[in-house]
Amino acid sequence: MTRTNIYLDEQQLERLRAKSEADNIPVSELVRRAIDAYLAWNDPTYTPHPNQPKRRANSSPP
Repeated sequence: MTRTNIYLDEQQLERLRAKSEADNIPVSELVRRAIDAYLAWNDPTYTPHPNQPKRRANSSPP
């Protein structure tokens, strides 16, 4: 995986954080899932990569 930065408006970030807490899933994972859904919607041949091992937020890489 490659680390990247994105800009979100306050409402987007608030909603992502609420969903993250409700589902116990990191915001980054929600963003990856949303991107996979978008890419698959626009390109039926797109196959998302299998989920990578989960890390806790702000933890060091393995």
